[in-house]
Amino acid sequence: MWPFDQNNQYTYQQYAQAYDTGNYDGFDHNQTLGYLQQFMQGAPLDLQQQLYQQHFSQMPYEQRAVLAQQVPPQYAMDPNDPWSMSQSFLRLGQEQPHLLQQIFRHPLLIGAAAGLAGLVAKHLLEHHQRYQGQYGNQQYGYNQGNQYGNPQYGYNQGYQQPYVQQELAQDQAEIQELRRELRNEERREERLEERERPHHHRREDYY
Repeated sequence: MWPFDQNNQYTYQQYAQAYDTGNYDGFDHNQTLGYLQQFMQGAPLDLQQQLYQQHFSQMPYEQRAVLAQQVPPQYAMDPNDPWSMSQSFLRLGQEQPHLLQQIFRHPLLIGAAAGLAGLVAKHLLEHHQRYQGQYGNQQYGYNQGNQYGNPQYGYNQGYQQPYVQQELAQDQAEIQELRRELRNEERREERLEERERPHHHRREDYY
């Protein structure tokens, strides 16, 4: 489930629909875990943390408690804190992704694994639909391997490009807004000075 593959779009749609409906029947559990491992090993870390936190925030407390019990002690999870859970899960995915099979074999967590895969699929589809017209396929950069032969490098670099451009546009908008406020403030000060000038002249004439 990472990077986006046009040939698997139907599969993404199935997972995304399951995420929207909450019905995860009919998915192959091992295939689901394979998709999650692809995401863990290929997606930008900040995106992973964002989606993990969203997933754990929506997960019932009972499932969070079971998940916290299933992970090794060095990845201590607080089921009351989805953010800390996302940090621990992110670290586990980088260091020991093979543990997914062990962690998600618990009956209460089988649906949770499909739910996370559904959230990832939903994000992939939305991102693809949002940017394919504006940026073409550049943001996906499937075969843009770097000189070290890492095909994922080109993908992640391109994937982040729209976000960087968005941030630059937001920064420029904020700068323009600050300039407008500064100009308005200068005009207010000028108007105040204009009001005070005739007042002072009248006092000087009076004296």
